Formats: sequence, structure tokens, C-alpha cells
Amino acid sequence: MPSRYHPNPFRPVQPGMEAVLTPWLIPAYFAGIGLPGLGALWFHLRQPPGGPTMAELKFLHVVDMMAFGLAVFDAMAVLTVALGCMIVTLMKARPRHADAMHPPEE
Repeated sequence: MPSRYHPNPFRPVQPGMEAVLTPWLIPAYFAGIGLPGLGALWFHLRQPPGGPTMAELKFLHVVDMMAFGLAVFDAMAVLTVALGCMIVTLMKARPRHADAMHPPEE
């Protein structure tokens, strides 16, 4: 006898937000680790010819650390969303039943 909260526990569950987010995870990962690196590279390439002064060198080191921190932050954010999508997808899968139990006829 089905409960009043779940009339048919054997029904397929429709995909939700995880189906929308999943195709964007790999591009988001590469954009998140590539764009900060390109920004840091741009700061390095726009330096005037000759040796950088100590202040410029200190600024470039700060830019490098910020780019690395932003890339790691984005990689961890994408990993967290990917794990969430995987968990939701696995939880929405069709239920597995013992051999003696047959799904109810509709």
C-alpha cells in the first residue's frame, strides 16, 4: 500500500538543476584556472624593458599569489558543485529491489 507522501516510490524522478550544471563543470574549471593565469601573465608581459624595480617585483609577486589563490578557489568550488551533482544524481536513480519484490502494477 503506497503511503500518502510518496504515492509511487518506483516512479522515475525527473532531472533537476544537476542536469543543467553538469555540462558546465569542465568549462568552468578550465576558465577558472586559466583566466587568473592569463591575468597574471598579462601583468608580467606589460612590464617595461629592463629589470623591474623592487616595488614592481613585489607587485608581481602579489599578483602571482592572488592568481594562484583564485585558481585554487575556483577549482575547489567546481569540485564541490560536481560532488553535489553526483550525489543528487545517484540519489535520484531508480531504486534497486530484492528478487522477491516486484514493483506494483500501475
